[in-house]
Parts: sequence; structure tokens; C-alpha cells
Amino acid sequence: MKLRTLAVATTVALIASLAPTTAEAAPKRAYQVSIKISRTQADVGQTIRIAGRVAGPKAAKKRLAIQRKVGSGKWRTVRKVRTTSRARYSTKVKVTTAGRQYFRVVAPKSSKRRAGHSKTRALTGFRWLDLTQQPSMTPTGRGAVRGPVTVAGRTYPSALTYRFAADMFDVSWRCTTFKATAAVPDGETTPATLTTVVLKRFAGDTEPKVTPTPLAPGRAPVPIRADLTGQRVLMLHPSTNSPEMATVIAPRVRCSINALPLLTVPTS
Repeated sequence: MKLRTLAVATTVALIASLAPTTAEAAPKRAYQVSIKISRTQADVGQTIRIAGRVAGPKAAKKRLAIQRKVGSGKWRTVRKVRTTSRARYSTKVKVTTAGRQYFRVVAPKSSKRRAGHSKTRALTGFRWLDLTQQPSMTPTGRGAVRGPVTVAGRTYPSALTYRFAADMFDVSWRCTTFKATAAVPDGETTPATLTTVVLKRFAGDTEPKVTPTPLAPGRAPVPIRADLTGQRVLMLHPSTNSPEMATVIAPRVRCSINALPLLTVPTS
């Protein structure tokens, strides 16, 4: 009997020594963080609202980190916020760059829980690019004169002025809108037509969007606009077969890139 009792005691002790500790069997859970963003597209300079809730011990009045990642870059903290007494949070973050970017919210660890973070939410940033500051290809061998222009007695500091000239901009299927105003510069007496051409492809586009805008001397600038969604090329020019002059004032494109590339001739 004594041997049997000893064997049972030894077995129990062995099992106890091999069993995991309480901490190993039940590791600390991570904080649970929810997230909502107010929009999925925004222009540079605009703000988005990020809000949600944290679940777990000591979640009230907890300090959180709002993090952003641009493209395939690293997560960086852009703002810190504290939860309310009900463990909710809400803050605003300014969009500072164009392109695809991501947001998440991180709750640091505590004595009760491991650090946790929310799911990722994506946003596309857009930037309005001044075409007088962007590269262009000049199919006629001569591009616009870039600089101030005077129309109907008023001087505009940013313009593209054309005579026997044209510009082609590579909007790279990454832009949504072109807008500007157009006019005949002071000192010119010949009416002009400013032509806007939008192409899906650099070459072989069978359905280009061509929009002529008649312009009269001595008149105030008229608005011009084009939808660039899904388009590759934006071309601007007056009639190239006459000496008429046309100017495009404050030309801008809204794009999900921070600068336009230079349009190049395809090699094949």
C-alpha cells in the first residue's frame, strides 16, 4: 500500500510540474480598438475625423496614438488623443500629402492588457497642381509662355500664353479635374479659340475629347473645365494655323500624385 501511495503521489507531482502556469495558460488579452474615418478621399489641407472606442480595463481616459502610413512606408504617429470616461475617442487629422495612405489607432499596454491597435482604414489624398509649375511636352516644338498676363485691364500672375504653341501634360490616369479660365491678352485684336484635348492614351486614342472655347479680345476670362477621370493626357493649344493668341489663367489639375511626370514619346 505504501508503495502504491508513493507512486500516485509521484505521478501527481510530475503532472503538476509539467502543467503550464496560470500566466502561460491565460496570457493577457490585447486592447480592442474600433475606428471610423469621416471620408475616404480628401484634398491636401482638408481634415478628416477619426473616431472610435477602446475596450478593456483602464480604457477610460487612456492615451492613444493616431498613426498614418503613406503608401508602403512606415507607420508614424501624427496625433495623440485621450479617450473619454466612456472609453470613446474622436479627433481631426489634416491631410498633408497626395496618394494612397492608411490610418490606425494604437492603445498602449497596461498592467491589465497588451497593446492593441485598430483595423486599417484607407484614404486617397488629392492635390491641386499648378500647371505653370509642371513639366509638359511641346508637340509643336514650342510651349506656352509661362508668367503673368493682363486681360481686360487686370493682371493675373499665373498663366500659360499660347501662339503657334501647344502643351501636353501627363496626368497619368491619376487626376480627376482640370479647371482654369481663358481669354485673349490685352493688346491683341484677333479673336481666338482655346482648344482643350483629353486623351485616354498617348497614341491610338480613337475617341479624344476635344473642347473648343471661343475667345473675344477685350473680354474678361471665361471658365474652362475638363473631366480627367481615367485619362492619360491633357493638351492645350489655340488654332495653330493662325497667329491668334490665347491665354490660360491659373490652370490647375486635381491629382492623387504630388507632381506630374514629363510626358515622353512611346518607344514602341
